[in-house]
Amino acid sequence: MNKLEETISKVLEEIKPQHTSGTFDSRKCALNCLLRFAIANGFDEPCQELYDAFTADDKGSSDIWFHLSHAVRLVDLIAGTMAKDKNGRLYNEPPLPTEEVVLLYFQKVTFPISSDTNINYLIVFAEHLLRNYNLSQSTIGQYRHAWLDIRRYCMDHRSSSYCKDTILDFIREVSATHENGHMQIWKWKINRKAASVLIEIAETGTFKWRALPWRNLSCGDTEIDRIRDQYRYNLESKNLEPSTVDLHEYVFRYGLKHGCITEYNQLEQLNPEGITKIVEGFSNACNNRSLSTILPLLRNILRFLYEEQILKTDFSGMVMSAFVQKNHIMAYIPAEEDDALTNALEKETARNRAIILLALKLGLRDIDICTLRFSSIDWNQDCLRIPQKKTDEPLYLPLLPEVGNAIMEYILEERPQSDDGYPYVFRRKQAPYRKIGSAYPVCSNFMERNGIHSVNGASKGVHVFRYTLVNRLLRAKVPHQVITDTLGHRSKESDKPYLSMEADMLRLCALDLSLTGSISWKGGSANE
Repeated sequence: MNKLEETISKVLEEIKPQHTSGTFDSRKCALNCLLRFAIANGFDEPCQELYDAFTADDKGSSDIWFHLSHAVRLVDLIAGTMAKDKNGRLYNEPPLPTEEVVLLYFQKVTFPISSDTNINYLIVFAEHLLRNYNLSQSTIGQYRHAWLDIRRYCMDHRSSSYCKDTILDFIREVSATHENGHMQIWKWKINRKAASVLIEIAETGTFKWRALPWRNLSCGDTEIDRIRDQYRYNLESKNLEPSTVDLHEYVFRYGLKHGCITEYNQLEQLNPEGITKIVEGFSNACNNRSLSTILPLLRNILRFLYEEQILKTDFSGMVMSAFVQKNHIMAYIPAEEDDALTNALEKETARNRAIILLALKLGLRDIDICTLRFSSIDWNQDCLRIPQKKTDEPLYLPLLPEVGNAIMEYILEERPQSDDGYPYVFRRKQAPYRKIGSAYPVCSNFMERNGIHSVNGASKGVHVFRYTLVNRLLRAKVPHQVITDTLGHRSKESDKPYLSMEADMLRLCALDLSLTGSISWKGGSANE
């Protein structure tokens, strides 16, 4: 009996008491398949090569692969071969120490920790700290998987202890894998975040939850990076918003990427064919509405490169703007849906109901809802005083009882960490508990979930509720100046798109067809 046969016998002996007869027979069949495969291919002991060859014979079926892998996992556990599957994961991950043992260990540790601290202890301690942020089990599970990837990386580099340089190498490696298109962005970001958490805890004994910058701003060439920085400085000197400057920079970097430009001399030799390639790259990655924003910025970049004498020809004129057909009649929820809308709101959480009512009853924009501060709410005077983000104009609105009650219910019953002094009213449901980034998902999911549809389009965002308020005010024959003040517009000119919803007035503007087909000019002849 060779070593593989001995191992399989031990596996069968160990698992037999653990399973029903049917399950045991299934496991025995898979293990016998592994043994026959090994004999046919000249293997007489458990090893990585045997496992790889056996699981590769899965006929392209994930179910068959799982069945074969389970047999390998059982053999690997008894043989102690520490083998890896096709995804680079160990078939049998070494167990982590218990949280109780780890907490006792770190009571005697000073930070930053020494290089002889076992990486397993740091992982368990990090998960313990992570639970203080009330994260979901699935989120904690994603971090645990990422930390096990880091542990595996350390083991591959023959280290079972914490080493900052090794973890930094891990970050660089997964970043390169992502850049090459072999790792999804969510996987890259969770691995990078998990690694950064370990480093921060190792150095300070705790960590502060915050977003990490995930963009690699390098263009791959020092001289091109200098030009990019010069272009950014040029934009910043014009007092553009940081978000606008970042968008220009995005177009700069990805324009080079779509044009396969990695060196300065390639940029100097940019020609119409290369520009066409860049535009095609953006066209494949973006929809028409995004292109209508990106292509003017691309023209601006080409003009800048010409003015700085980097390009000998001004190619900006060959970049044509994307055509976007716009519907000038704003989408809104028809009055016939009012009962369904009211009933659906009653079933929503206090946070979602407050957000939707701020848009539906007061007409607030998405950005003004997300940045609503406690200081903007005057509970004594029942009003809101909002500095509008879009116009910088102050907006004064009555705090309707329905809206105020929903906000108060959210603050008292749902808002996480409601007493920590954070200035913004609406926060994320999960850590980090910063302000919400957009109210669009709340409104969109609400409409989809309750089968509420808008007319004049398929829009589902916050503006649909804002337009709905205008529609109701127009139907009630509220003066246009009141609508202008409610929406926070600087000028009545801004109301024009909204007034397209005033159907009765538009009907008065329509011409009849009595003159259709008749000749209305005088003099001359039909032949002239």
